[in-house]
Amino acid sequence: MSLTPFLIAKLSRVDLDLAQRALSTARAQDVMDESRPAEFTRGAGARAYGMALFISRRPAHFYLGMFGLILFPLYMMSRLLPVLIEWGAHAYGR
Repeated sequence: MSLTPFLIAKLSRVDLDLAQRALSTARAQDVMDESRPAEFTRGAGARAYGMALFISRRPAHFYLGMFGLILFPLYMMSRLLPVLIEWGAHAYGR
C-alpha cells in the first residue's frame, strides 16, 4: 500500500477506496480546467480530490510540507527543553 492514498484518506477524512479513486482520477486528468466527477464536487470527496490534484501536480511541495509538520514540533521541543531543565535546576537545585 502506498503512503499517498493513506495520507489523502486520513487528512480528508474519507475511506481509502475514495482516496485511491480521487488520486487515480487526478492523475488521469490531462487538461487543467477539466471538470471533476460529480462525487468530488462537495464535502469530503472534494477535499480528497483537491489534495490528490495537489499531490499529483506538486509532490515535492506536499511531502516537504508534511515533513515540516512533523519537524516543527520537534524543533519547538528542542528549544523548550533546555529552558525547562534550567528552570528545574534553579527551582529544585538548591
